[in-house]
Amino acid sequence: MIITIDGPAGSGKSSVAEQLSKRLNFLHFNSGSLYRAVTAFLLENKFDIDSMDSSSPIPKISFQVKYENGVQRVFVNQKEYTHKLRDNTISVLTPKVSSNKNIRKAVDDFQKKFTSKHDCVIDGRDIGSFVFPNADYKFYLDCDIDERTKRRLSEERIKNPNITFDEIKKQIIKRDEFDKNKKIAPLVVPKNAIVIDSTALSIDQVVNKMLQYINVKP
Repeated sequence: MIITIDGPAGSGKSSVAEQLSKRLNFLHFNSGSLYRAVTAFLLENKFDIDSMDSSSPIPKISFQVKYENGVQRVFVNQKEYTHKLRDNTISVLTPKVSSNKNIRKAVDDFQKKFTSKHDCVIDGRDIGSFVFPNADYKFYLDCDIDERTKRRLSEERIKNPNITFDEIKKQIIKRDEFDKNKKIAPLVVPKNAIVIDSTALSIDQVVNKMLQYINVKP
């Protein structure tokens, strides 16, 4: 079974997907982690990401995903990049990397192959709309921009205590505009997706709503 969760940055996709997968005893597959790992790999190998466009050739890449106590670990060309996935530099550059059609194909091919062998909850920005349009259940998490900023701020201040609310909000607004206006797989509400506004809901409340739609007792 495949369950997809789409939504904008900071809407709670990953946290909800993690808890939902635990409740269902599924694997939590974070597609964004693959793009972040590729970004870290390209940076490490001195690839000029700034000059990259949608059709730029890329080095040969292969993926591995492993799970340790239910936590996803991501490898590119046999090297692990899990520890770098939340670096702010990676976050800023990943949208440009993810818009490259060659990287998208590599990521999509891998995740389709991986999920064909496992029951998965998959979160991302184009999972239910473009990658798995025939998923068993599709959800779209929405959330107020200020609430999304608060959530992201609490994460970022662990690494950068001086970062401000306004700085994070500007980053999220810029990311929203980029995601919604991409030529390839823009952020949209997937067809037949169940929309849940998570602004005033806890992670458990969102998960319980999803379980009700999936007909699993919370």
